[in-house]
Amino acid sequence: MESDDSNEDEIIRALEAVDALKLALVSIPASETIEDFLIHVEGDTARFRR
Repeated sequence: MESDDSNEDEIIRALEAVDALKLALVSIPASETIEDFLIHVEGDTARFRR
């Protein structure tokens, strides 16, 4: 079983990798660019929050 520290390290590395991609969401109707957001992926479902 993994320790909490190694799990936290894995989460930090994953977040840094996603952040390095410099992703942005773009609202097509309003052409608004959203750069600060959280994405939660579970299985084949994803959702985001600003």
